[in-house]
Amino acid sequence: MAVSRKNTALSLTKGLMAAVGLTVALMAVVAALAVWLRISDGLIVAFNQVMKLAAIILGATVAIGRGGERGFFTGMALAILYMVLGYACYVLLGGGAFAAGEMLGEILIGAAAGGIVGAVLSNMSVRKRIRA
Repeated sequence: MAVSRKNTALSLTKGLMAAVGLTVALMAVVAALAVWLRISDGLIVAFNQVMKLAAIILGATVAIGRGGERGFFTGMALAILYMVLGYACYVLLGGGAFAAGEMLGEILIGAAAGGIVGAVLSNMSVRKRIRA
């Protein structure tokens, strides 16, 4: 049982690192677009939501993989960790106040997305490698 928990924690860590890495890369792209193309605040908010969803999908894919076990719960846990970490970084970097209800809503939507992605991934058949 301890090995299973250790493997799950390691998978979650790998998935979280992948999600954070994608977020940082996409934030640089959005920042460049904001400076060069002077995109509106509404478009930045939309990019931010798409970025979060893409990061959750990548993180769950790394953490669970095709045919993985406990995909729904692992995907939800990863998404919750990612969203809470994102809000913590926002506050630590001097971000303004935000509504607690809005934050909770985004965390729950992220958890639902992570759970769905995890469930889909765990129910996919494992690809067999073709040896040459």
